[in-house]
Parts: sequence; C-alpha cells; structure tokens
Amino acid sequence: MLEKLLNIFFPPICVMCGKVYKNWICPKCYLKIKPELKYKEIKLENTNIYFLGFYEKRIKKLILNFKFRDEAYIGKMFSYLLLKNPNWKNKFKKYDYIISVPMHKQNKKLRGYNQSEIIADEICKKINIKSGSDILLKTRQNKKQSTLSMLQRKENVKNVFKVKDEVIIKNKNILLIDDIYTTGNTIKSCIKELKNDKINKVDVLVLGKTKLKSKFF
Repeated sequence: MLEKLLNIFFPPICVMCGKVYKNWICPKCYLKIKPELKYKEIKLENTNIYFLGFYEKRIKKLILNFKFRDEAYIGKMFSYLLLKNPNWKNKFKKYDYIISVPMHKQNKKLRGYNQSEIIADEICKKINIKSGSDILLKTRQNKKQSTLSMLQRKENVKNVFKVKDEVIIKNKNILLIDDIYTTGNTIKSCIKELKNDKINKVDVLVLGKTKLKSKFF
C-alpha cells in the first residue's frame, strides 16, 4: 500500500533516459541495454555462478551510479531485469534465502544503503521468499579491494565475514548477491564462512563481471 502511494507522488522513472515508466527502464532503453545482458551461468563443483553482464559500457555506468551517486532506485531496475528472465526467476524460487555480500555497519551508514542488499530484498519480495539481510555480517572494516594488488586482495578479506545465526541456515540453499566480480576473493571469503556453517548449497549472482581472468570464474 505504501509503495503504491509513493509511486503516485514519486513515480518510477527510466534510469537511463529519465522518462516516467513503471519498470524503471522504458522499452526504448531496454533495447539499448539488451545486447549487454549476457545472463551467463557457470558451474563450478557445488557452486553455480550467474552474472547479468560484463562490467563495461552501460552496465558499468549504471552500477557506478547505483553504488556511488545515491541512485538507490537503480536496484529496482536491476531486479526487474533479473526477474524478466523466466529461467532465472524459476531458479530464484529454489533458494531458502537470498542474501547480499554485507557491508560494515559504518560504511553502510555513510553510504545510506547496501546496493546488493536492495537487489536481494527486492527479488525476495517479488517471488515471496525469505530475505536474509542479517544472516551474514561483516565484522570489521578492511581496505577497499579496488585499491589493492591481486595478492593483497586475498589477504584483505580473510576472516572479515561471520554468520550471525548458524542454526537458521543449516541445510539451507542460499543465493549470494554482489555487484561487481573482479578476482572473486570477497565472494570466496563469504562462501567459505557459509559452508563452515553446514549449509546445503550456496550459489552466486553478480551484476557485472570484469573480463579479468580468475581461477574461480
């Protein structure tokens, strides 16, 4: 009800051209970005890794605006694009929880939101499954991965994530969402922590994947 009222006074706009449109991206702009939507799925052992597109061109610009320019509503557009794919929509329904890579509470307070959490919560709401925004926590601040070398990145994310309540995720299937995949060290650190708590399965979804080669991806 509240969302409907907000839409009356603050109607959704296309995140690319600014025109009022209900799904946050108008048909004309969707045709522009459609070639960049790769919807890739890669299987590695017991982990499936999905990505929406490569981290370049329009997708890169949208992610940067979403992440650093207070344009949190772009998360609704990304959620729409993901759910627009019927195969992925069916995959999402197989998970017990959809969670995001967490931010440290101080960083989240400074930015005002966790961009990956917005997408996770929006998908959960649309397909009516549990949101697990507080399942995985970031227990300490570390340096930004983008400022470090490849070797430093692996050490930088060691032991920074912790499961809040291991009982509720035991034997569950979890989808972990992040915005950008570069080396995969942050994702691997999260997966390790989740698997230590005896979950049944964890898969990964990222919005944009860089074309940098990685042993994990």
